[in-house]
Amino acid sequence: MGAIADATMTKCANPGCSATLQSFSDGRFFSFEVISISVAANDDNRSPFDEKPRTQSLQYWLCGACATRFSLAMEPARGLRLVSVGSGTSDAFTVENDQPGDCQS
Repeated sequence: MGAIADATMTKCANPGCSATLQSFSDGRFFSFEVISISVAANDDNRSPFDEKPRTQSLQYWLCGACATRFSLAMEPARGLRLVSVGSGTSDAFTVENDQPGDCQS
């Protein structure tokens, strides 16, 4: 895969799935732009929000089997979320906490 596939894309983003990326034609790719600002807890010498925001682009992949049942969402307070689709439910799992969605790959 070379430099194009970084570590976040070598395995399905669903922690309950063990599928690895074999082809760019399989599954669904997601790209999120994350902007973060670090603010000191006690910094009397600085004005609020005077630090330059840091922008980072994150890429994730869901395998074909998982992509038919789930989507990914990036939430500011919770991070990356695995969200059920198609059933009309709003079930969501925090990916970082390894709460997997059921995978049938």
